[in-house]
Amino acid sequence: MMDYLKKYNLTDDEIEDIKYIISERNLDMDVFEFDPELITSILDLFVSIGVTNIYGIMTTRPSLFFDDFDSIKKSLDKYENKNELARLINEDAENLRLVGLL
Repeated sequence: MMDYLKKYNLTDDEIEDIKYIISERNLDMDVFEFDPELITSILDLFVSIGVTNIYGIMTTRPSLFFDDFDSIKKSLDKYENKNELARLINEDAENLRLVGLL
C-alpha cells in the first residue's frame, strides 16, 4: 500500500520498517496509505535540496508528515546552505533538529 515510497529507492523491508514505526507511535496510517500526494510533496521538498536519507527521515520523525507543508518549507528555508543541510541530514536524520523539525 505504500509502494509509492519505492520512488525514493526504499526497499520492501525499509517500507515495512516504516509501517511498523508508524504503528508503534500510534500515528494515523491512513495518511500514509491513502494520501500519497501529501507524503510525496514533503519528501520531494527534501529531495529538492539534495536529501537522499528518506528512510532516516521517515523512521526518525514520521510525525513530520502531519505538519503543514509550508511550515516545513519555511524551516528548511531558514538554513542558508542547503547543500550542507542536505549533507548533514543524509549523515543522520537527527540533524533535522538544526532546522527545528525534530
